Amino acid sequence: MNKSEELGFCPNCNCSIFLHKSKNYKRYAKCEICGNSYSLPKRGKISNTALICPLRRYPILIIENQDKKAYFWSDIPCFDCFTYNNCKPVQELIEEFIEMEVYGYSKKK
Repeated sequence: MNKSEELGFCPNCNCSIFLHKSKNYKRYAKCEICGNSYSLPKRGKISNTALICPLRRYPILIIENQDKKAYFWSDIPCFDCFTYNNCKPVQELIEEFIEMEVYGYSKKK
């Protein structure tokens, strides 16, 4: 197991959550204190947004794959959440991506 970067804070104990990679290249986030963990996508660059999911209280991450539209992830894919279309942090990120013209996000005409 490889521990690398800090992703944010655990909603259970408020300690750091770190990105871990297993020998078979699976990635997951795990709290070092309480052991709370969840899986992450196997592929794509993971970036921290410094935003927190208002519903689940996990850090919101950006998953970027080459030539594919970036998407957001907390402990589950944000697009699977029933509040996705009304989630203020996600909508702020989408607006920012549109302004920056990130691949897959464009200004509506």
